[in-house]
Amino acid sequence: MINRFADFPINEEVQKYIFVFFGAVSLGLGVVLFLIPNHIVAGGTPGISILINYFSGIPAGILMFLINIPLVLMSIKFISKGFAVRTVFSIVVSSSTVDMLREYFQVAAWTNNPLLASLFGGIAIGIGLGLMIAGNASAGGPSIIARYIADRMQWKQNNIIIAMDFVIVIVAGIAFERVESALLSLIVVYATGRGLDTIISGRPSKKVVHIFSKNVKLLSHHIIESLGREGVILEGVGGDPDETQKVLMLIIENQKIRAVREIVKAYDQEGFLVVIEASELH
Repeated sequence: MINRFADFPINEEVQKYIFVFFGAVSLGLGVVLFLIPNHIVAGGTPGISILINYFSGIPAGILMFLINIPLVLMSIKFISKGFAVRTVFSIVVSSSTVDMLREYFQVAAWTNNPLLASLFGGIAIGIGLGLMIAGNASAGGPSIIARYIADRMQWKQNNIIIAMDFVIVIVAGIAFERVESALLSLIVVYATGRGLDTIISGRPSKKVVHIFSKNVKLLSHHIIESLGREGVILEGVGGDPDETQKVLMLIIENQKIRAVREIVKAYDQEGFLVVIEASELH
């Protein structure tokens, strides 16, 4: 889905910031229009901020900023400068969106139905996160911690994020003294994941990626280094054995497709990807 915008004649870095900006605004809208008014917690920093806001009255946007910025600064040596700058930009925009709409304009909730608020709040946040990833940035918070832990403990980053979100959901149920709060928060987390997957690749499933390249060995090395060894399935030759171009086949999660595409772009300008649904192999 994101790839449709790639053909526009616009500077690549500007394009990234456009994605990040609209992603951050979408995240902020999900928090303000659906979650905070209904006392529903999301995963990640928005969820932590909503919890603290409920008990302290401190504006949620300020809390999002205060929680995220130290984490970005702590992890800056582990991420690229451009990624860090765009992440800070996303944090500033999302935090400002939340507080401007809620504290200054005092925008009312779009629905007071908890189920609808959970669904649409989660979708808005998921779309926002997807656009941020498309802009090569992060919303900050647990995703930064998860990336740090994953690099050192050989654990999957997604599993760490899910575990952190689960803890936040449990805390929400205890804090609000309602089992319904935890259940609604689980709906938010699920809807967020669906929205994120849809933005990243258009459909929520794993993909089979065929990479056609003359530098299969080099690409395989960098993909394993970046995504883990389990993603690389096999190598092979193309339809004409006399050609030097070879094929590398992967089965990866949706959110990793962009990373693979960037690796191919960096190390083989003539290489290209063919992506299909993994479910078609069942």
